[in-house]
Amino acid sequence: MENIEKEESVLALQFYPFSSLIDTSFWHVLTERKLELYKLDTKAIKVYASFRNEFPAENASYPLFGELIVYNTIEEFRSVNKKELLQKFGEKLWDNLLADDCLSQSAQHLSKFLLITFADLKKYHFHYWFAFPVFQCPQSSFLRPPQQISEVWSKQQINNFNAQLSGIKSLNKSYFITFLNAETKEITIHSLSEFEVLKPKNGVVYFSFADPCTNSRHPGWPLRNLLTLIFVKFRLESCLILSYRLQSNDCSESLLFDVKLTNASTNEGYPTCIGWEKNEKQKLSPKFVDLSSTFDPKRLAESAVDLNLKLMRWRLVPNLDLQKISSTKCLLLGSGTLGCNVARCLMVAWGVRNITFVDNGKVSYSNPVRQSLFEFEDCVGDGKPKAFAAADSMKRIFPCINSKGVLLTIPMPGHPISPNMINEVKKDVETLEELIASHDCVFLLMDTRESRWLPTVICQSKRKLVINAALGFDTYLVQRHGIRPLDTLEMSDKNRLGCYFCNDVVAPGDSTRNRTLDQQCTVTRPGVSMLAAGLAVELMVSVIQHPSGVYAEAAISGETAEDPFSESFLGTVPHQIRGFLSRFCQLMPVVNAYENEGFDFLLKAFEDTNYLEETTGLKKLHEEVNMDDVWALSETESE
Repeated sequence: MENIEKEESVLALQFYPFSSLIDTSFWHVLTERKLELYKLDTKAIKVYASFRNEFPAENASYPLFGELIVYNTIEEFRSVNKKELLQKFGEKLWDNLLADDCLSQSAQHLSKFLLITFADLKKYHFHYWFAFPVFQCPQSSFLRPPQQISEVWSKQQINNFNAQLSGIKSLNKSYFITFLNAETKEITIHSLSEFEVLKPKNGVVYFSFADPCTNSRHPGWPLRNLLTLIFVKFRLESCLILSYRLQSNDCSESLLFDVKLTNASTNEGYPTCIGWEKNEKQKLSPKFVDLSSTFDPKRLAESAVDLNLKLMRWRLVPNLDLQKISSTKCLLLGSGTLGCNVARCLMVAWGVRNITFVDNGKVSYSNPVRQSLFEFEDCVGDGKPKAFAAADSMKRIFPCINSKGVLLTIPMPGHPISPNMINEVKKDVETLEELIASHDCVFLLMDTRESRWLPTVICQSKRKLVINAALGFDTYLVQRHGIRPLDTLEMSDKNRLGCYFCNDVVAPGDSTRNRTLDQQCTVTRPGVSMLAAGLAVELMVSVIQHPSGVYAEAAISGETAEDPFSESFLGTVPHQIRGFLSRFCQLMPVVNAYENEGFDFLLKAFEDTNYLEETTGLKKLHEEVNMDDVWALSETESE
């Protein structure tokens, strides 16, 4: 009785299943494609893998063709009917097996896998389950125990066999026929499609496959579908199998054995398909991998910052061009309350990577509680320069940001310059010109009204997008400056937009002279700066996403957009946001004088505001307008 049981255990044909191994880079790519490409789509995606019978070995790698399904929730992943899913996949596999080209393209039809997964992109947790589908038809058993080819073939035959396979593509080595000529003892390699030609010849036909298994008694998983093919296509009840195994360029450990095939299936239609992989505990259950600790922390931060933006494209704004936003270089003139809030919104909310701060002040003890980029340590002693402290704080918050600070005093109209300071002021003007020229969008966020004049003139000359934000006690003004159109662009009332100084008839003067402390400081309700900063950033993004870019027409309140190009993907693009919207005209004399006379013109404006009034036509306008009726647009207005 004992001998019979041993004999039966020897003759039992068992198959060693595949063991999956996923490279970490796969999860990186999946994460990116889920966000950018797949989004909410759960359709099967074609993917490719490989299996080996030697590791590592480039010439011993064989292709697997599979499908990937990425579910959107863990509940969806867990609740899917795995048996039904695999059976449907098996039905397609069975149809492929019956196809006319199956013998000539056996690897594409037989080497299949299915991978389902759920990726938690916030935590970098990945749940997944592999299936390597095979059929429970036919039943198979050994007619005699396996033998290594070194026990049956000569060394010359083995070398000849190995030499022929080394010149064949891996795709064609997954499944093939090895023919041993009975007369010449010569070994030749053939496609499965040549079986009917080889069958009547005097020799031995071995149905061969690349075997990833190293067990000396049992073959690997790919043999199961090959046996099904042999049984269905050739109607054989027994066959000779060659389990091709390559170890260190030596195939002498490959196995030869006889297999008996029996049709025990009583099912009509498609045979039952099995193949879900067991987990580490040898249970039929999904696997799990936590990659949060293996990712570079900076890369994790960068991916997390962009997560909200990429999710916008899934349903809400599929045409949103994130590259345009992230590559926009922003220059923030002013690093105070508005500057800090605008910078945080640009970096965290919209993923802008290049931000430059400009300021001439230092962090004071009153700043950290109101200005979000500063801490108590920044104001100890003499206080750190605001521009440098803000830039350093941005890097601590998000290491991938390219932020820098520039210590600079911006020359202002109505602020006379002593003769010994002219060269220094000229250098400051040149620095400001270079900064504006090297950035795409300039935010005017300074404390004084007149400090915004010179950047406005330079930006207008260089056709840069300007976003202006000014605060009152409980009011704010957010405005994009008009840009002189290109020669080919027709002007209309909607794209003839004014700048900050086109909105009233008061020339910029020295707002710090003869002012009490509450008039010199920007006294506002705390939440106003956050609202203004947020709207300023949103306005910039809307302009960038508009088909006309910086030349976008202004949306007018109450109008219905008939032209689809009158809006960006994010909606309308107004000229200003301030409780009401108005039409403005653009005054060009200032920009023309700056371009023609350069620093000499600026020097006259710095010395005498009356010169500006005469140049711009404001002096004549003052004579015609009752100034008591003018509502001056100032960051210190309280009404």
